[in-house]
Amino acid sequence: MSADYDEMIVEDTGCSPADAVMIEYIIREEIFHSTLDWQTRAQFRHAARKAAKMLEADRATYEEYFRVTREAYQRLRAENETRENEITYEF
Repeated sequence: MSADYDEMIVEDTGCSPADAVMIEYIIREEIFHSTLDWQTRAQFRHAARKAAKMLEADRATYEEYFRVTREAYQRLRAENETRENEITYEF
């Protein structure tokens, strides 16, 4: 199966690209608890539709999780950039 999961999710569910990211997370972490490369196309399609329903049932929770995760990533990235700028290399 192709590794372009977001496109397949949009095709299978009719969701937006932003929702496809959350649906892929749900498929990996809550439905299969695994990577997706071993799924047949039919299994993946079924999981995508199930995950889309899960997202709609608890959208606020998933959106908050992704918001917090994105903020933490951005904070760590900024800290790393600051740290890199403070390092002096002496030769």
